Amino acid sequence: MSDTPQERHLLVIQDDEGSRAIALEAATYSLGRDPSNAIVLNSKTVSRRHAILLRLPNPETKGYRYRLMDGDSKGNRSANGTRVNGKEWSTGELKHGDIISFGDVEAQYSITIMTEAEFKKHTETIDFRSIKSEMVNTEETQMF
Repeated sequence: MSDTPQERHLLVIQDDEGSRAIALEAATYSLGRDPSNAIVLNSKTVSRRHAILLRLPNPETKGYRYRLMDGDSKGNRSANGTRVNGKEWSTGELKHGDIISFGDVEAQYSITIMTEAEFKKHTETIDFRSIKSEMVNTEETQMF
């Protein structure tokens, strides 16, 4: 276990199944109602393939950041749209504290700096899930 503080990216989702937190570590995530997505959003107002999260390098922090794109990898937009902090969203970089709406599903994006021990303790207080880059349907998560 490392005692060196590291940048950690979390997405806390509130949907029809309740509240859960997901550590964002992989290069790409597909989000939507379909079970083949890396992050499944449980709501009838969410498209089958609603959005994509793409990890990009952040030269300022020597860490990374995430870009959120509404729709699927083929450029098809979601039916009910994506909003960030109440504004329509097609694509852009997320910032710490952003509130994201996928249809009626809400999520909060956060970046924290914690040691492995602090992160483990923090995630014990919430329904935490770590999703690695294992994808069920790689075609839906390909880059443009």
